Amino acid sequence: MSKIDEVTLGDVRRSLVRYQPFIAVVVAIAALMVVLPGKQSGTGVAAGDSDSSTPYAESLGGDTAVDAGAGAAGGTGAGGATTGAGGTAGAGSKGTTSGGATTGGAGRSGPVTGAGTEQGMVDNCDPATGRIAIPTRFAPICVPKFSGDNGGSTYRGVTADTIKMVYFKVAEDAATDAVLTAASANDTNEQEAEQVKQWIDFYQAHFQMYGRKVEFEYVTASGPATDAAAGRADAIKVADEIGAFGVWNASNNTMVDEVVARGVMCFCTVSQPIENYQRWAPYVWTTLLASTQGYIHRAEYIGKRLKGGKAQWAGDALFQQQERTFGIMYYDTDDKSYKPGVDFFVQHLKDEYGVTPKVVAEYHGYPETARSQEEARPLIQKFVQAGVSSIICVCDPFGPIFFTQEATRQAYQPEWIVTGSALTDTSFFARLYDQLQWAHAFGISYLPARLPEELQDSFRLLKWQYDPDNPEYEPAAPAGYGVIRGPMDLFFHGVHLAGPNLTPESFKTGMFAAPPAGENSITGVQVSFGEKGIWDWPDYIAFDDVTEIWWDPAAEGEDEIGANGRGLYRYVDMGKRYLPGQHPASPPKAFDPANTATIYDKPPPNDQWPEYPPPGKQ
Repeated sequence: MSKIDEVTLGDVRRSLVRYQPFIAVVVAIAALMVVLPGKQSGTGVAAGDSDSSTPYAESLGGDTAVDAGAGAAGGTGAGGATTGAGGTAGAGSKGTTSGGATTGGAGRSGPVTGAGTEQGMVDNCDPATGRIAIPTRFAPICVPKFSGDNGGSTYRGVTADTIKMVYFKVAEDAATDAVLTAASANDTNEQEAEQVKQWIDFYQAHFQMYGRKVEFEYVTASGPATDAAAGRADAIKVADEIGAFGVWNASNNTMVDEVVARGVMCFCTVSQPIENYQRWAPYVWTTLLASTQGYIHRAEYIGKRLKGGKAQWAGDALFQQQERTFGIMYYDTDDKSYKPGVDFFVQHLKDEYGVTPKVVAEYHGYPETARSQEEARPLIQKFVQAGVSSIICVCDPFGPIFFTQEATRQAYQPEWIVTGSALTDTSFFARLYDQLQWAHAFGISYLPARLPEELQDSFRLLKWQYDPDNPEYEPAAPAGYGVIRGPMDLFFHGVHLAGPNLTPESFKTGMFAAPPAGENSITGVQVSFGEKGIWDWPDYIAFDDVTEIWWDPAAEGEDEIGANGRGLYRYVDMGKRYLPGQHPASPPKAFDPANTATIYDKPPPNDQWPEYPPPGKQ
């Protein structure tokens, strides 16, 4: 802890971009979405009878692929539609909740029937669950066996035998690497590349690939994430020189724009305005909520649960006796890419809930965190002068280090409202904030309630696949194995559902066919794609729900990188999650330890996974 403190208090440059894959997957912290097809029109396709000209999702007829009335452990079945699938959050590092915490409650489907008999489905289909037999609740639904012509070169980067992909490594900052290394949270490029290969081998061993295998190249960024020219050059390399079907991760929006313009799929980005995903459709897919979706949740939480109440959890006794006054502190780039989202938030608060913040203040620092340190004093002064009792922190994970320290220097003790933004809801980062201030932090989190590393999907699946009898097993990239998995998981599930005629449109059709997943999960999140009535637009972002948290500075246990220490987030009502429109109108249950969890020592009953013998021991 002292080493980290020394670095964070110094004049260092740390890049939030280094954490983008972590955020995007985390479930934050990132996450893998296992999507299951629901009831579709038509009948199931028998083995070897797939027509590559027909959207494959339509061949996964619910009446024939899964038995009607199935559904347990977070899912229900009606007319053969499986409701309740999920994913797992990618691990930010060894031991992370975000990294590997389950994201999505998978309902069990019934026995395969009709054209979807056990003989007609893939050989590793478990007829008791209707899913492939791997030890996770988030295994994809069984699909028909495939043989014959897969259509060959159905799209750029695709042949009859291969799918060409790129794993893209965002440019690193030396000071950031120093901090991560001090925290034992860093991997070498060689370790990451080996981990990518291991995940590819895992998915190809169990998922339907329709006769194709993935070929990948590990590409490092040609310049910093703020360099648009470098982003453009990297996009050209991925698309034109390598000829990839898709890329895992991207350095900036210029790179995303350029790969999309060339028809390349991108499993990348995190928490951007929904308009971006609409204009990139159907090429860009991600995990965490879009910023627009996050602001809808934040506004509902503030408008229904905090508006009109006294700032009872502020550190200042005068604030505790006064009705809350709100201010928004938000991170932005020099080109103000996040301002449209904040403008939406401010307007939505006013229109829907009659709340008008007294201060809306941006700060910077990305990728040079020293700027946040420089801006801390005048930023906090704005909130002090306006008499803001409750700061809505839409922050990057590093900014609050400086802002909370400065608030203490100015003897300012407001409520800090956590909004689930950029890993500020992880204990790893919260332990770096001024504890006098963060003892008054509460709000919402995108992340699910935590499980220990050995029970998280990413770790369990790797050990099950590669070294089940070794109690000392460690992944190839021990710090980031789950982060690496997140965008890859989206890709492989989409391929599994797209069928043999692989294109961005068939990928979209398969993903959109899936019903909402992970309903009523605790150590997971609900995920959905398409138009499910949850959001007012076609949805390319996996997550839907949030949970309530508060910071307990006295709680002891492991943070998301496996470090024992003091200070953990508590999950209210044991991690109960809320969809938009479902937040209660009652005051929050902040700072009441009753019926809260910090880390589950075992999965709740609905979140228990099936067990199968490891490969080679069946």
